[in-house]
Amino acid sequence: MNRDGLQALYDYNTYANRLVLDTVECLTEEEFVRQSSPSNGSVRGLLLHMLAVETYFLTCSQGRPARPVPIESNALADIRRKWSELEREQQDFISGLREADPGREIRVPMRDSMLTLPIWQALMQAFTQSIHHRGELSIVLTGLGHPLPTLDVIIYHVRRSGQEWPWE
Repeated sequence: MNRDGLQALYDYNTYANRLVLDTVECLTEEEFVRQSSPSNGSVRGLLLHMLAVETYFLTCSQGRPARPVPIESNALADIRRKWSELEREQQDFISGLREADPGREIRVPMRDSMLTLPIWQALMQAFTQSIHHRGELSIVLTGLGHPLPTLDVIIYHVRRSGQEWPWE
């Protein structure tokens, strides 16, 4: 995977995460924290998990020690602000990669092990983990009466190219 491929994954991931955050804005506080997620407890728990995973794999890719995501509170506004900061940091990192950098190996601590992965695999894990959890959020948010808009990547690319999606 080259930098352009990582950039495309980042661009779609950012677009899809923003659609999720926009949809979550419609929730009441009770819906936001309600136990509704089989993997992370609540919509808030899912968002915090996604943010932590994306942050973790970026810091590993940067060769920095993993760090917790400091959030002033668990309120959606604070989560959204941290996500904006992460987006800028991800964009700066990806745009600063040289041609050979995506294949450069990094160390990724996992439990009691130290894995060695190329940067592109670490970032792909971050982005595909979010895809997985956006699928879960789609189910949870629909159950709460706030379905997500369609997140199909092909629709995203068609619209970005200035074309109209045939089923609209």
